Amino acid sequence: METITIKNFLDKNDYTSIEKLEKTPKPFFDSEGVYRGAQTSTQQWIAPKSTFAKSITEKLNAHKHLKNNTIDGIQILQAIKPYDVHSDYIVQDNHVPISDPNTNPPTYTIVIPIIDGDYSTIIFDQLALFNNFMDYKENNPILEKYCSNEDWQKYCSHCHHDDQKYLTIKEVFNWTKGTLFAFNRKSFHCSSNFGNTSKKAIVIWLSK
Repeated sequence: METITIKNFLDKNDYTSIEKLEKTPKPFFDSEGVYRGAQTSTQQWIAPKSTFAKSITEKLNAHKHLKNNTIDGIQILQAIKPYDVHSDYIVQDNHVPISDPNTNPPTYTIVIPIIDGDYSTIIFDQLALFNNFMDYKENNPILEKYCSNEDWQKYCSHCHHDDQKYLTIKEVFNWTKGTLFAFNRKSFHCSSNFGNTSKKAIVIWLSK
């Protein structure tokens, strides 16, 4: 499954709707990753049947590779720490599954930045039918050729150091406000390290 990029996916009406939706974001705490126990983001969940979600669905249906999908989850994410390596195979709300991949096979994770800044999403070649990268490391060998030290320090210096030896980079999505980026929900991925700032995006999880 190839990645998809659509420039200027959001319009002025979308940004107005997003501002109105940002009312009660919930804090999210890392339970298993590199920041275990610390808050890493706030998440404003949006009902899949809301007017905004229906509008987004109509736009997705205009693209041949994104049409006829179901929204398993949609949120406004404000990341205050960069997420480390994980997949989105099972959508979770505060670590509680809200989708069943057996009945609704996962397709794409979508990231749509709603701010500009020096941020990136890193997509790795490695895939799994679960979310936790620790489980992947327990069942897979270290690679002979893995992510270079230069790239790891540039993008992934916040991640567990030994993760590097199990991963190769497939693609780097450099954030641009309003641009849609879609990738396989089975793909392990992470945020680039963005230091002491924060970033904000619409995140959508699709299934068939």
